Amino acid sequence: MELRSDFIGYCCPEPKIKENLLAWQDLKNVNIETTNRAFKDIYIYGKRVIQSDIFRSSFYQQHHYITTVGEHTLHVALFALESAYRMMERGYHINISNVVLACLCHDLGIIGRHEKFKNDIVCCYLHPIHSVVIAQQLIPDLPVVVRTAIARHMFPSMPIPPFSMTGYLLIKGDKLSTYYELTLLKRLRKVPSLT
Repeated sequence: MELRSDFIGYCCPEPKIKENLLAWQDLKNVNIETTNRAFKDIYIYGKRVIQSDIFRSSFYQQHHYITTVGEHTLHVALFALESAYRMMERGYHINISNVVLACLCHDLGIIGRHEKFKNDIVCCYLHPIHSVVIAQQLIPDLPVVVRTAIARHMFPSMPIPPFSMTGYLLIKGDKLSTYYELTLLKRLRKVPSLT
């Protein structure tokens, strides 16, 4: 699979991350056209986020024992955008900019987790709030629907569900990415079990 390097290059600080994302898309059997479209949308709508220092640093913090916050974030965005494109083909109106921004910012509050949070449970409950604060610093005019989607992305662990299609797509992408990371990707990268 060959991605248009002009878009993926802006999203990934290192060639190895690009290789990992290509393998991720292959694992999911996603065609090159959809992959290129998604990275183009990530670049167009998420430029202020992906060019930030905190987003770049997200590729150097472990997440889900198998990936990094940055890789996970792009996995989430790819899943959410693939779902959004299918919905748009069926006539639904989806604000792609909102989906991209919500996905790219949803876990930025995890950066520095060991210094900020007492343990993983506290991180689970508080990082959405920290992510909203960081997102607003990066994008002062961030739409309310995006802030709310980020704040509620831990549903159903947190009892307040999303109220928008942006929130739904973020949660779907997040849960599917986590599943793939902890099952299929873990086996591919041969990470030992924690149990």
